[in-house]
Amino acid sequence: MVFEIQMNVMECRGKKGLTRDGNYFCISNFLYDELNTLGIPPMILAEAVNDFLREGTASYSVYWGSSQERGNTRVLNLLITTPNKSKRVFLMVSNFDGIYEITLLEPFNFGNSMEKLISYGKNLEKYEVSMPFLYKFVVFETFDAFKKLSRVEFQGIISKDTEKYMVAMGNEKALLWKIETPRVDLVNKENVRLTNLNH
Repeated sequence: MVFEIQMNVMECRGKKGLTRDGNYFCISNFLYDELNTLGIPPMILAEAVNDFLREGTASYSVYWGSSQERGNTRVLNLLITTPNKSKRVFLMVSNFDGIYEITLLEPFNFGNSMEKLISYGKNLEKYEVSMPFLYKFVVFETFDAFKKLSRVEFQGIISKDTEKYMVAMGNEKALLWKIETPRVDLVNKENVRLTNLNH
């Protein structure tokens, strides 16, 4: 499963299109399906990628659309291919109060973006970070961001029946990861019971 966008590369292995300023793009079928599920038109992503490459910054965001949902972020490991080079970046599609924030970022800048998401998520009942499949880097960076922004009272592994969870408990919120799943949840602390601790 490859999430790839090609900019101005003639050989296309997916869905083709043109940006408003005339750049040719091709999006892999897997990426197309993800964007379709999220409700993001491929042209919006292609224009963001083009601006991200032109600006040469570590992180670039655009805002688009509206939705009734809020409190979730989808993270993809994205391959960007141009005639001159290929590079891997993270694509984060976050829903802030019904507005999509589409962020492209270099892996070394992931922690800064996650801190912003955790800060926002702390004001909600629940916030979810999901991936199409497990990127452990994302999980551990999310826990690191939570520790920087919260006074962590407990961090460890807990069990519920046969399931294991990594948990970090702050003064009001808790971060939960059901081990080996592609999702991390930020929830209210009172929704987590530390019953079966594993030492």
